[in-house]
Amino acid sequence: MPKKGLNQSTILQAAVALVEEKGYENFSLRELASRLDVKPSSLYNFVQGIEEINSLVALHAADMLHEVLDKAVNGKDRDTAFLDGTLAYLNFARSNHELYRALIRMPASDDEKIVKAAFASFAPLRDVIRSYGLGEPGTLHFLRSLRSFMHGFVELTGNGFMQRGPATKEETYQLVIQGFLDHLKEGQNHA
Repeated sequence: MPKKGLNQSTILQAAVALVEEKGYENFSLRELASRLDVKPSSLYNFVQGIEEINSLVALHAADMLHEVLDKAVNGKDRDTAFLDGTLAYLNFARSNHELYRALIRMPASDDEKIVKAAFASFAPLRDVIRSYGLGEPGTLHFLRSLRSFMHGFVELTGNGFMQRGPATKEETYQLVIQGFLDHLKEGQNHA
């Protein structure tokens, strides 16, 4: 019989806490069960195994990013929404590093639900970018370039790069993001 209060939600909460403490790929079903004060076999009443738990953590991360981006862009003019959305992305990745790692791995999944959630996680900022009317190929190129920059920036600064010199890493981020915004505005004028 399952332990009272144990359900998929409590398992997910404990898994998220373990991910944040130990890393996305550095915890086991046994550790999760110990955290919940149950036997590992008890978890199988609610999840099929560690793969499903990792999927649930990734889906949770996607929901979190979507919520953060939606809050950052909602009700603002598109230039402000773009700037605030890109800053919110950076802050999310920095303050939820291990959940961000789970999110970044989502598109490689064979599970269509996970792939769709990964795509949806970026939707609020994608919608702002589409509002500039670059057309489908232009928007796609822009999105790929922007995400490549943001992810690269997160990874490099997270690994200790960009720490020296007369400019802060935050100033560099803002400068490049402003360049992306200028490109959006210029592209809109030629669309």
